[in-house]
Amino acid sequence: MTDHKAALAEEQRAVDHAYACYERRFRTNRDTLRPSDATNAHARTAVIPDVAPEVRFEGDLDGEALVIARVDVDEDGEAGTWYIGRRNVRDESYDTFVVNWQAPQAVEWMLRRPDDPRGMSLRRRLRCDRHRVKDFRDEIKMAPPRAAEPAATEPALLKEERRAPFQGLKDFLLEDLERARDGRMRDIVETIQREQLLLVSDDRKGVLVVQGGPGTGKTAVGLHRMSWLLYNKVFKTGEVLVVGPHPGFLRYVRGVLPRLGTRDVTAVELNRLWDAPRGTDPRPARLVKSGARMAEVLRLAVEQIPVDRVIGQLRDGAFGVSADGVRLVVAEDVLRGFAEGDESAPLAVRKRGFAARLVDHLMRLHAEVMPRRADKDLRQRIARDPRVVGLVNTMWPNVTAESVLRNLLGDPAVLRRAADGVLTDEEQGAIARRPATRSGDEPWSPEDMVCLEELRVLLSGEGPPRYRHIMVDEAQDLTPMQARSLARRCPSGSMTVLGDLAQSTGDHRYEDWTDLGSALAGGDGWHLEELTVGYRVPREVMDLAEVLGRSVSPRTPFPRSIRPGGPDAVAFVPVAASALRDEAVARALALVSPDGDRSVAVIVPDARRADVPAIRAQLPGGRTSVLTAAEAKGLEFDHVVLVEPAEIAAESPGGPGLLYVAITRCTRTVAIVHAAPVPRTLRPASDAPEEGDHVIDAPAPAAETETEIAAGDAAGAWANFEAFVEELESAVREERRSSVHERVRHALISELYGAGLVPTVDSPIADVICDGPGGRVVYEVLGEGGSTYRRMREAVLRMLEVQHVAGEPAEHRYLVLPEPPAEPWTPDVLADAFETSVIWRADGQWAGRNLGHALGS
Repeated sequence: MTDHKAALAEEQRAVDHAYACYERRFRTNRDTLRPSDATNAHARTAVIPDVAPEVRFEGDLDGEALVIARVDVDEDGEAGTWYIGRRNVRDESYDTFVVNWQAPQAVEWMLRRPDDPRGMSLRRRLRCDRHRVKDFRDEIKMAPPRAAEPAATEPALLKEERRAPFQGLKDFLLEDLERARDGRMRDIVETIQREQLLLVSDDRKGVLVVQGGPGTGKTAVGLHRMSWLLYNKVFKTGEVLVVGPHPGFLRYVRGVLPRLGTRDVTAVELNRLWDAPRGTDPRPARLVKSGARMAEVLRLAVEQIPVDRVIGQLRDGAFGVSADGVRLVVAEDVLRGFAEGDESAPLAVRKRGFAARLVDHLMRLHAEVMPRRADKDLRQRIARDPRVVGLVNTMWPNVTAESVLRNLLGDPAVLRRAADGVLTDEEQGAIARRPATRSGDEPWSPEDMVCLEELRVLLSGEGPPRYRHIMVDEAQDLTPMQARSLARRCPSGSMTVLGDLAQSTGDHRYEDWTDLGSALAGGDGWHLEELTVGYRVPREVMDLAEVLGRSVSPRTPFPRSIRPGGPDAVAFVPVAASALRDEAVARALALVSPDGDRSVAVIVPDARRADVPAIRAQLPGGRTSVLTAAEAKGLEFDHVVLVEPAEIAAESPGGPGLLYVAITRCTRTVAIVHAAPVPRTLRPASDAPEEGDHVIDAPAPAAETETEIAAGDAAGAWANFEAFVEELESAVREERRSSVHERVRHALISELYGAGLVPTVDSPIADVICDGPGGRVVYEVLGEGGSTYRRMREAVLRMLEVQHVAGEPAEHRYLVLPEPPAEPWTPDVLADAFETSVIWRADGQWAGRNLGHALGS
């Protein structure tokens, strides 16, 4: 038997023993605990929320392997062998045989590196099909000392481990990725990568924001972190909330968390956190109502609710009431004093405080006149006296959130008082609307529902249910007001926030995570981590989507896919408009595997939603899906047939983000079926140019003979030209080491993408090149000290050299400065002498000549 076969047999015996111990526990429970009729037959557990494993009667692995790894390690001078798996398993002696992967010791073992094993002589990953060990890979394996030589003072890694310490794990990962997608999210316990495990076990307080592109495993990381927090008793089950974008995400949660040993976690769709809407708003109104400034408008609206207006109408300037025959009189100035209090407190709290102070004062007045006549019910009688109640309610009117918002939106004068200085006149006009005939008929929109929650807190101090930890998926589409609402639900400030800014499809776009992170964070702040390795989406598909993703979020790191897809990973299928639906069906049917183990999705634009039933009717059930791009967010399929990408890209407001989402849903292939031209950001380089495209024609070679130029001279000229280009490239590389230069350059790139253009940002000789409606534009960015005329004149010369190297003149040239020009006359001189315009950054804003054209508008 070979060494590999012998090791495989050894591991099989260990896994068999682990399963025997695992099953023994359930047999013991069945024999001793005797499940009654009250047992939940579906969950096969006693009726106890999040029931402990010790009282379950059946296994709950749902087909996943129990054991995932083995470690041989010297802990505190005691060498031993342990296995790591999905559950903690004890042997007959009640000694731990399998350590749950979530346990602190198991995590620490899994995070050790081959170059720093710290007493670990072996870490072996096992690839198991349930109880059967199919293969193993050694991530850490220390070579024993040679018998003929003294033992080494430090253990030496085997040569193959030094050469590629993680290659075996990558092999396991790629093998796992080849498994068919069955419509449910799987856990990643067997193949979890080090960078993912570090985030799963991150125990820092505050908000953890995980930025990750398609296929980086951010959602799996979030769910595994939730399970890790619960397993290690950082939080209890009832104290956590999972928020997702759609019902498909909730199905994932219901599938993954129980397999991780976690039950009874509250999970909800984002839009279900508020009452169901009865209407919709146009986009200008949505932007204002869901923006951060709307919270200030609502606060001012509540502050301006008239209070103590009745005081000036009191008879003889005083309030009087009789109690047990005693006349009690309160002066106007005393009442005004009672009305004062914490202006930031909710209206209802201030009202209760006024009422309590008024009754206390009336009780003192009564005691002064009749010190021995008071009884225990006197206070209650005074507080319920109709005149006292009437005064309190008149001074502090009972208002509801609905009435306040109705008046705010329906009365221009009320809106103006609350919004002047906060919203522009145009923004106020966008949210103003005629009130419904009856308050109960108001067409509250989803944005209104979030505003109503904010108002209820301002009015009563009572907010939505609270949790100690919240996990939010697809957080890039949160509005600022939704983020405030989530933060309100989590006073502890502990969250796991998952998202990808390049997949933004909502009304609000964020250049980075600063605004959202700050809005969600509590007292412990927030911190950002990035997943930049893609595991699910084929490399060819990510290459196709890269330009599109960068156009949506230029500053977001783009993931690097490690999964090869092959030559058939991407296919463009142009068809006539009349044949579009039939071709999509034909492509999907061709992708359905005979045994039905591969999932296929047809993704259509929202404008073609009416086609969904007809397409679905022509496809087999089970593993085929037909859905819109918005419905596909967060899901994954083996094969995707994408219909008419240009229509998806044109959907407002998040069309480009939706298209990026739709393209990156596959794990194997994507077929793009289209009648309209494919958006330029997706077109393969080999495609013929279409009308409106910018084309660079290669210059025709000049006719030459042996007598006109010698071969040696040609070679020398070419060498000189290469040296010239290298000099330009060297200068660019040096400038890009400047943080000031790069900050200004990326701000410019962001503006151009925001204008719907696709600039060239990776040229080795030019900072930015952009083809727009007015022709080609070349930008030269200057860093520190770049605002002087001497530096700008040198930059203009370099721009001319860049054009020479490119072989094509630019219609426009711009110098981009990090600050206003040192000499105010320089922009005019450069424009007149060199036909070059100058723009610059000042206090976070752009300024300069031809600014609109320079920024793509």
